Amino acid sequence: MKSANFSSEWLAQALEGLGVSVSNSLLVAFSGGRDSTALLHAASRLGWPRLRAVHVNHGLQASADAWAAQALATARALGVPCEVVRVNVGRGGRAGPEANARDARYLAFASHMRAGEVLLTAHHADDQAETVLFRLLRGAGVAGLGGMAGIRPFGPGRLARPLLTLPGALLAAYVAGRQVPYIHDPSNDDEHYTRNYIRHRLLPVISARWPKGMEAINRAARHARVTRDLLAAYVARDVEACTAVDGALIVPAFLGLSPETRAEVLRVWLARRGGPPLSEAKCAEILGALAMVPRSRGQVLRLARAGVLRRYRERMVFCKDEDDGEAPALQCVWAPPFVDLALGNGRSLSAVPVLGGGAAAARIGGRPLVVASRVPGQRVLVPGRGHRALKKLLQELGIAPWDRSRAVLIFVDDALIAVADHWVCKDFRAGPYEAGLAFHVAP
Repeated sequence: MKSANFSSEWLAQALEGLGVSVSNSLLVAFSGGRDSTALLHAASRLGWPRLRAVHVNHGLQASADAWAAQALATARALGVPCEVVRVNVGRGGRAGPEANARDARYLAFASHMRAGEVLLTAHHADDQAETVLFRLLRGAGVAGLGGMAGIRPFGPGRLARPLLTLPGALLAAYVAGRQVPYIHDPSNDDEHYTRNYIRHRLLPVISARWPKGMEAINRAARHARVTRDLLAAYVARDVEACTAVDGALIVPAFLGLSPETRAEVLRVWLARRGGPPLSEAKCAEILGALAMVPRSRGQVLRLARAGVLRRYRERMVFCKDEDDGEAPALQCVWAPPFVDLALGNGRSLSAVPVLGGGAAAARIGGRPLVVASRVPGQRVLVPGRGHRALKKLLQELGIAPWDRSRAVLIFVDDALIAVADHWVCKDFRAGPYEAGLAFHVAP
């Protein structure tokens, strides 16, 4: 949306274009600076039934408390309820103070939003161009070069940036014309920070040489977002084809993709599992490892402190560091009528009546079952097969090493008749049209 002016009417149209209506509650991210002051002032003139603001006090400047007081006073003068939230900004780590402050700020926004609320930020077209250049200089791909989204899911609601098509100069003119006071944070002038350097040094040079340079950068970002969305649709199809019902990556199907596609599929699959974003180097390392056939038929690929990728035979799963696959030791009696049995760690065992599958109900009779977990070195009696090493049996069933302690073993008397969700021994298997019990573990 383009305009020669910024006003409350312009803002109303921009919000409508993003799918935000008067039925939505609005929360304005209000730093008290020029841009967010213009946004809050215009929003206060909309007559919106539910509008409030939040000011995040990072405590990084000596004037932080005075700024918080000024933000409260400005919001009060506009008739908008405002809350000040104090945050602690970590000074360590590789991300740097800018990123740490941003993370703390957005965590505070998310934690103070109400269900269905729309958080408004005052990012404008100059900020979008700055973001695109910043990401370009860091070697971003299509997703990064698309810049900031106009609206997206966030916290318990959505985050909207209605000013992204508006030059910052129009916001400056808006507050100047109405003589609205605002806060100037001197840290925004410190060119030691990369974004400030881009804002104060690079963008003016670009605008001087190419008067419509900012507009061109933002247009390129829109093209990148279209390409990103198209690519995401194609990649999603490939991710689905390479993902098992339980979420594991099916390695042969994955390796059957073109080399150019694998990296994006891996990133999307990992993100869906709750994994971290992958650098280009780390992604190449994982792809190289997956292309090899490990002698042990298993691989463990560590992702720094963010978790591990575990491959066994033709499947790979992502586990967080604290999730080592271990489960509490288990041994208990499960008596008919076999109501759901709690196993610990939020898991439960159920016996679902089926026809022509599972363990034959008639062969179990009215006997109780013994439910147990694996003991290292254990040998078990399998009806019709004699005593077997349990490790070998679980290998035959394709159960990965890290899942073996979680396998739920089901015995009748002293004989192993089933491994829940994996196997029923032949002598106890229900025949066609015979009533059976299918043993399932949830979640």
